[in-house]
Amino acid sequence: MRIAIVGAGFVGGATGRGFLKHKHQVVFIDASEEKVNALRGGGLEAYLPEQYDKITTDITMVSVPTPTKNNKFQFKFLGSAIADFGLRLKTHNKYHTLVIRSTVPPGTTRQLVIPLVERASGKKVGKDFGIVMQPEYLRQATANEDFERPWFVLIGEYDRKSGIAIDKLYRSFDVPIQHCTLEEAEMQKYVHNVFNAVKIAFFNEMRMAFKHFGWDDEKIFLAVAESCEGIWNPIYGMRDLGAFDGACLPKDTQALLEWGERHGFNFGILKSVITENTRHGLLLASSKKMTADSNEKMSVGPMKSIKVDYLANIKT
Repeated sequence: MRIAIVGAGFVGGATGRGFLKHKHQVVFIDASEEKVNALRGGGLEAYLPEQYDKITTDITMVSVPTPTKNNKFQFKFLGSAIADFGLRLKTHNKYHTLVIRSTVPPGTTRQLVIPLVERASGKKVGKDFGIVMQPEYLRQATANEDFERPWFVLIGEYDRKSGIAIDKLYRSFDVPIQHCTLEEAEMQKYVHNVFNAVKIAFFNEMRMAFKHFGWDDEKIFLAVAESCEGIWNPIYGMRDLGAFDGACLPKDTQALLEWGERHGFNFGILKSVITENTRHGLLLASSKKMTADSNEKMSVGPMKSIKVDYLANIKT
């Protein structure tokens, strides 16, 4: 297949080089002249957005930054890339698959990306183009190796046709592939990252406690890695069984929190865990008393409108 990579940072760069090794044709598109020149210097096909005026590929993968400002998601880089893609799609007469690899809040692909592509191109999703949200799990320091040896691929698809096109692309990697909705894929990436953040924060808190009392944290953490089912059993805690309960977890979390307070150490994360577990238990008890209407699936509400017109300054 022929693939366009929009955004040649560490994710886009590793993705494009990886597909080249699997005998696909790859073209890179990036707004940085420095990156484009570096790619060309390495013998790769690369363009600035204004130099790539028509689609010559089967698939376009977008891996542009999605930063936050004042803790709010910024759509500007993705919006510009999508509007630019839509204008190219306007003169493209073949079915094309667009893949969003940037990390975006749930609802972004369906409520912001698709309407922007349709407006810019005059084409219809599901008929003229397909769309997929495929989260990336590359680590910056080992991005090339991670892409070449993926441990999992998740394909959030608008429809089956969209998903199949990307499924075929990864068949040569011999990797587990799972399909889901666009919103589920968007949320999965946040669960993935936030879990890592929570785990790091938890062990940092425990490390501070060990240092506070003069104990060997490294030795005991390695022991925890061997003994703790929550570490060696990857699906531990994932089943929908309600708040944690039983003979050990409720009493031991409360006991450690109280012990820390008596000895001058504040277990902030532990306190939050106990509070959240209590809240979850109360919500679960309350939900059992609600009517059958409460069993209806919740949908992602409409996202706040993005006031920037990404087409206004682009020549058609």
